[in-house]
Amino acid sequence: MEIISGVERRRRWSKEAKLAILAEADQPGARIGEVARRHDIFPAQIRLWRKMRGQADTSTSFLPVHLIDDVGAAQDPADRGTPMLVEIRLRNGRRLKVPAEIKRKTLASLIACVEAA
Repeated sequence: MEIISGVERRRRWSKEAKLAILAEADQPGARIGEVARRHDIFPAQIRLWRKMRGQADTSTSFLPVHLIDDVGAAQDPADRGTPMLVEIRLRNGRRLKVPAEIKRKTLASLIACVEAA
């Protein structure tokens, strides 16, 4: 039994401690309630940390892609006489068509502008 005298203060969790608890809660078969009890926190706290982690992971990232034509055969950009366009579908449902040779910095700025509009 824990006896608390005086005003209870909020606990401060380090980023490492939060990530360790989230990793434990993300294990297959793990129950949030059980993880919360082990660490003496409310399950809602774990859900809030998950939500905050999800918002923090929204940075722009680039992934490798393979270019294919309408029939599904791989294309070599050097084989085409016209400039190749890349269509990017954004989270907000909008689409952005840009030249394949666009610089990353320019593309990141364009994506940010289109998502904010």
